[in-house]
Amino acid sequence: MIIVIPIAVILLWALFQSYHEVTDDAFIGHFGPIKKRVKLEDIRLVEFSYNPISSPAWTLKRLSVTDSQHHTYLLSLPKEEDKFREVLQQQCPKDTIRI
Repeated sequence: MIIVIPIAVILLWALFQSYHEVTDDAFIGHFGPIKKRVKLEDIRLVEFSYNPISSPAWTLKRLSVTDSQHHTYLLSLPKEEDKFREVLQQQCPKDTIRI
C-alpha cells in the first residue's frame, strides 16, 4: 500500500491536470506533476509519434516536438488538434509542422 497509494495519486493528478498551453513565447505541455516547456523560437519540427517509450501520455498517438538543439519531447496529443495546429503554424511559421 505504501507504493500503490502514491502512484495512484500521481495518476489521478495526471488524469485531471493534463493539458497544453501556447503562450506568447513558449509551448508548455502539462501531464500532472510533469511539465515540459519549449520556447517557440527553438521549435524546429512538430510531428506525430507512435513511440510508446518514455513519454507521459494516455494514448499511443503523441506529439514529437524537436527543438533547435535537437532535443525531442514526446507529449500527449491535445484534444483540439486542428486548433493546436493553427496556433503553432501562426506562432512558428518558419518551422515544419506535420500534424
